[in-house]
Amino acid sequence: MYKVVFILYVIIFSSYVLFTRIPDYFEGEFIKGVVSKASFSEETNEPELLIDYRVGNEKLQHKTNSWFLTPYKQGQQVTIIYNPSDPAVSSIYAFIGYWIKWQELIYTSVFFVILFLAAKSIVGHDNSGPAKSLPRKRKYDE
Repeated sequence: MYKVVFILYVIIFSSYVLFTRIPDYFEGEFIKGVVSKASFSEETNEPELLIDYRVGNEKLQHKTNSWFLTPYKQGQQVTIIYNPSDPAVSSIYAFIGYWIKWQELIYTSVFFVILFLAAKSIVGHDNSGPAKSLPRKRKYDE
């Protein structure tokens, strides 16, 4: 039962992630950008990243305060995904940060645990164990 619930959670979360990213993965375009500022704000306790990128002749900047697993440094090249109809709508293309956002992962995990515990308490017993032993019957009655 636990495996089925976990697999269902992964399938639903993956479907949600695939169709809710901004800019859209299926319509977005990729371009290289350069980190122009990489610092940590003591006031807000968040990282500050500023990435410069060009789309055609237009020079744009992407600012984010998201946490990433990769520590970015000034001058480092990163991949940016942007919306071709509005290039100002962009994001750093990284697994943690674009596909998986920390807030969504934490909230859905907490929601999953709460619903799982609620379902287990409503049912009142665990059916994953071995069946209760029944008295043995002979295969053929004589």
